[in-house]
Amino acid sequence: MLGLGAVAAHPAMARGQDLIAIVKRTPAAALDASLARTPFETWLASLRGTAPSAITWEVNDCGEGGDGRAAPTCVEAGVPLGGDTVAYLRLGVRGIDGKLVPPEVFDLSVKEGSRYSSVPNLAEWIARVRRRQR
Repeated sequence: MLGLGAVAAHPAMARGQDLIAIVKRTPAAALDASLARTPFETWLASLRGTAPSAITWEVNDCGEGGDGRAAPTCVEAGVPLGGDTVAYLRLGVRGIDGKLVPPEVFDLSVKEGSRYSSVPNLAEWIARVRRRQR
């Protein structure tokens, strides 16, 4: 597995699975100092007692590239909340210039059926994930 330093030295090596691996290993506290210093994937799964394998991972254009403009690159994690509800967290990992950046919160949302709702901050997103009926 590559660390951010190894990938930064060889940007061409930063393929989707490498970016996902970096995010999974990033300490949750790197995103918010109030969070645990455990790897992000472990912390994320612990929010609902979800198996890490139940979380979906994807690399995408941070939801902005559909209009033809350049967009940063994100790693998106989808946490199942039961039924047809999924909480999504997008972390920016590459700037518009293509350079790798430390993972940072880019977008938070919850999808219920076909309806997406934006969540304004990480604390509220965490609260929604934790309180959602199982």
